[in-house]
Amino acid sequence: MSSPRIDWLAWLQLLRVANVFTAASNVIAGYLLVQRGWEPLLPLLLLILTSVLLYEAGMVLNDVCDVELDAIERPERPIPSGRVTKRAARVVGIALLGGGVFMALTVSWLTLQWRTAQISLALAATIVGYNLGIKSIHWGPLAMGGCRMMSVLLGASVAETLSLAAWVLAGGIGIYTVGLSWLARKEISGINQKELKVGSLLVVFGLSTCCALPAALQGDSLPIAGWIAIWIMLVGLLGFLLGKLLSQPSPQRLRLTVGTLISLFIPIDAAACALAVGWPSGLAVLCLLIPTRILARWTPQT
Repeated sequence: MSSPRIDWLAWLQLLRVANVFTAASNVIAGYLLVQRGWEPLLPLLLLILTSVLLYEAGMVLNDVCDVELDAIERPERPIPSGRVTKRAARVVGIALLGGGVFMALTVSWLTLQWRTAQISLALAATIVGYNLGIKSIHWGPLAMGGCRMMSVLLGASVAETLSLAAWVLAGGIGIYTVGLSWLARKEISGINQKELKVGSLLVVFGLSTCCALPAALQGDSLPIAGWIAIWIMLVGLLGFLLGKLLSQPSPQRLRLTVGTLISLFIPIDAAACALAVGWPSGLAVLCLLIPTRILARWTPQT
């Protein structure tokens, strides 16, 4: 008797694998802001793996907990369509969650910085709490913002103290995520012009907070003119996206906007890396956009 065939595309869609590179860029940015370099490399690689495992756990458990709702509103998703069983997804989600915490404990053991394990446990608890009920109330976007904030702090956790620059980036990313999550909720609950404006303002405020990084980071590796040029481009792109959404709101445009805003985590983190370490590092992180955009063609980001 042959074993059941695995639908790999369905699993990639369940994992929303296109988004995973944004979790990696969050950790790299936090790490480079405190270390001011890529060394030691092993803790960084393990932190990236930690973030990826916890992020994917959140994606899988989200669909496990939403299976009844998705059966009505998004029946094409892997679990309600029957391409992935709910039981298999639950087992994989829990394994990913446990694996992420284990990796963080390994980093803490290697670096003797137990803050890494503490942040990973807080992140795992937030992921579980979000999927078990927080996401259905108004606190949902705040929980999502907290997860992204902790992802940046996870990268910075190897330092003896969390620097002001790490807190500035984490705070900006967190606020940006709250706005992004607020907009994403409108895909399901229905488009409301007033609430779209609230989400858009939060996204802009989060990005503006990240602009303050040079004031928080001592010994910038990027000329201020280069920093200003980067943020003019990012703010201009954000203004264009949100302007189109607010002037011509539709479910399809909202979904495309949310997907693009998710991808924008990478340029934001890349700018922070360039500021901390220099252009080559920033460009290296920016290259994570390539697999993100390629995979987004086959695996929806929302």
